[in-house]
Amino acid sequence: MKKSISISIRVSEEELEKFKQAARLEAYASYSEFVRRTALIEAARIIKENNEGENIYEHN
Repeated sequence: MKKSISISIRVSEEELEKFKQAARLEAYASYSEFVRRTALIEAARIIKENNEGENIYEHN
């Protein structure tokens, strides 16, 4: 079983309300689940772009 680790972030009240609104609009169980999933999607995109950039230079 994988170990879960808790993290925290500081946000303004306005930012928190945006997270809550987006979570409701996207039908997430909670705003924290929305933040977690959105951050993972963004992280995967950045990693993929970085790996693709490395592959371009490896082939030349």
